[in-house]
Amino acid sequence: MRKISLAIFYAAAWFFGGLLPMAFSPTDGRCQSIQVMFRPVAYRMDSIGMARIECRYGYSWLRDTTARMSADGGLVSGDSADVERGMMLLQCGGPSGVSRFYSYDRFYLDSLMLAAEGGGAMPDVWSLPAGTAFTVYKNFPEPGRMTSTDIIGTESYLMEEAVPDFGWRVLDEWKEVLGYRVRRAECSFRGRDYVAWFAPELPLSEGPWKFCGLPGLILEVYDTRLQYHYVLQGLSVADSGIRVEMPDAQYIRTDVGSYLRTLKRYTGNPMLFDIDMSAISSVRISKPADGGDPSVLHFDFQEIL
Repeated sequence: MRKISLAIFYAAAWFFGGLLPMAFSPTDGRCQSIQVMFRPVAYRMDSIGMARIECRYGYSWLRDTTARMSADGGLVSGDSADVERGMMLLQCGGPSGVSRFYSYDRFYLDSLMLAAEGGGAMPDVWSLPAGTAFTVYKNFPEPGRMTSTDIIGTESYLMEEAVPDFGWRVLDEWKEVLGYRVRRAECSFRGRDYVAWFAPELPLSEGPWKFCGLPGLILEVYDTRLQYHYVLQGLSVADSGIRVEMPDAQYIRTDVGSYLRTLKRYTGNPMLFDIDMSAISSVRISKPADGGDPSVLHFDFQEIL
């Protein structure tokens, strides 16, 4: 595998005036950024359990924390580009308790790769939006453990830890989310205070991202700074079951703290990293719009360690 620093791509692309338009930008759009489009690499999906319920969550987070977001995920002030939005899937409710939380973009790419394995056309490029490769598997590799995976550059990372004890405080406050009566709970977790709304009539101790541990499915959760927000958009039950799958990749095993430090370095300046040359489809350099420092992040990661 031949690897080369993105700094070399930077110099070449700047000299030739940029290459093809990209779909993935590792740095903030107002500053100079390097946009990289990857070629897909075939991989196998391993089945790690079965689920019966699939929950679809709307996900909103602030790319620029000088903007403000409301408790329902709407924009209060700032530019619309300051809010990143997506759809996330939670597969849960199986006999083993294994669950998978990941983005719909990841689901779509996995579907394309599966079709290619069956003789279909391989997609031309790998174009997951930034931040949507992150996946959380609860009660895997064993009950009480949690595995998270992500892709930084062209490398796959894996973190394993105990399923967190959030220390939830359940309050006697109620409202309605998607037709379900939900109850308020609060916790503090890794640098943030959260408000969650769970449905006692859905007796699943599950929720979006790493959240779990309440006597009912979490339908909505947000941090009190209103920078990250998840809310249920739909729920379906599959009587025949849903395969919970995990890509069979060559993972770099690390811990959460080391992963976040690596992600911060890469997000701020991907030129510091070596990447697999064969994985690159094309690169484009965008010139700074305001002379800002591209290494400065305009947001905080969800986990602040």
